[in-house]
Amino acid sequence: MVSTSSSLLSLSEQVRLVQEGKISAVALVQTQLDEINRLNPKLNSFITVDADDALEQARAIDEARENGARLGPLAGATIGVKDSIPTKGLRTTDNSRLLENWIPQEDASTVKRLREAGAIIIGKTNLNEFGWSRPSETDLMPPPWSPWNPDRMSVGSSSGSGAATTARMAAATIGTDGGGSARLPAGAHNLYGIKPTHGLVSRLGMDHNGHSEISPLCRTALDTALMLEAMAGYEPKDDMSWPGKVPAYATNIKADISGWRIGVPRTFVDSAPNEPEVVQAFESFLRKLELLGCELVEFELHGMAEARSANFLVLNSEAYQRHQKSLQSHWNLYGAITRVYLLQGAFLSANDVLNASEVGRAFRNYFSEILSSLDLKAIATPTSPFATAERSRRPGEHSRGINACYTSPFNISGHPSISLPAGFGDAGIPVGSMLTGELHDDLTLLQLAFAYDQTNNWNSLVPPI
Repeated sequence: MVSTSSSLLSLSEQVRLVQEGKISAVALVQTQLDEINRLNPKLNSFITVDADDALEQARAIDEARENGARLGPLAGATIGVKDSIPTKGLRTTDNSRLLENWIPQEDASTVKRLREAGAIIIGKTNLNEFGWSRPSETDLMPPPWSPWNPDRMSVGSSSGSGAATTARMAAATIGTDGGGSARLPAGAHNLYGIKPTHGLVSRLGMDHNGHSEISPLCRTALDTALMLEAMAGYEPKDDMSWPGKVPAYATNIKADISGWRIGVPRTFVDSAPNEPEVVQAFESFLRKLELLGCELVEFELHGMAEARSANFLVLNSEAYQRHQKSLQSHWNLYGAITRVYLLQGAFLSANDVLNASEVGRAFRNYFSEILSSLDLKAIATPTSPFATAERSRRPGEHSRGINACYTSPFNISGHPSISLPAGFGDAGIPVGSMLTGELHDDLTLLQLAFAYDQTNNWNSLVPPI
């Protein structure tokens, strides 16, 4: 069990207590550092921990509060950042020997926004090499283990982010999601993880990857709203950035959801290779939505397999194009599994990518039309058909993206999608369910998540470590 009570607090509770002066930011950071020192040797959640700078940031927050300054909305909150996201002055490795000693000169836009909101960057979290391929013991940092069952691997690629948040080593973390890489670990770590609408959170400062979104992983729906509100915003230098006004997610998160229509693509869900624990958790999730007053509407959903394949085709092509030159010059610095995954993109033509992108556009229009014509606020599915990382990472299923059959289509379509805690599998690993809504209506998903969050005690459950 976590040894110090302040680390059990949610992000929103930590921020409130710091702002009220009931706990110092320094004490809070030290508690999190103590938990990292205790747990990270077992779990491999963090690649790099920035203890000295985190304490310095905390001292500055405490001094500002004592001087009567107005603190930011995330003041004192400790945040872990996936090690593929650049952090100024802090080593960013992508868990690859190719970047083992790279220290960025600038923060990614999202990290800069988090700092401006008062968040304290406590360290860089583990991932599959370059967020691609499968984890390997020969990676720069060995794979993370699940805090819920340390004999089992964490689900990735934002695996370290999921493990760090659920183990209370950070108040929240951010990951990236190109096909489910934040929602899948959120589901497998008893967390809320939202993939925002495409362009809502800028990727400025990162490698170009058209369908991957920077995503928060949090222990409560309110924490998720606070994080997304701080992360979102228009960046003029980012040609994918959405220029619209960001809603006040946290202020408007409470809503009466009775009468809201939630679609259930029953035929598609039943056709997936769902494990029994996943089915049980999903049906329980649906019952809770009904108890909250939602109307469940079964409907036919087509094109998911085609959209999933199109998304991974584009990801394969982009990954290879980014690494083509360095693969030739630094072949031995790449992990063996990563090399295999990257080389898949070498066999794709420009026409393949154009056709895949057209599939994505068609699916985006089709899915939005489904939501509109049936007057649906969102659709509900499991987050993953599998209850353990070992099953989802079987080479045949992982390479075909079966573990991402529910998540990946909404990367290429751009629709917002959130994973919510829904239960536990036989191995003691959490299982998630997912809601997906209309473009630029992330608020509705957060409102549904918040109403659901009030009916359960997921946040009070702590890994047995």
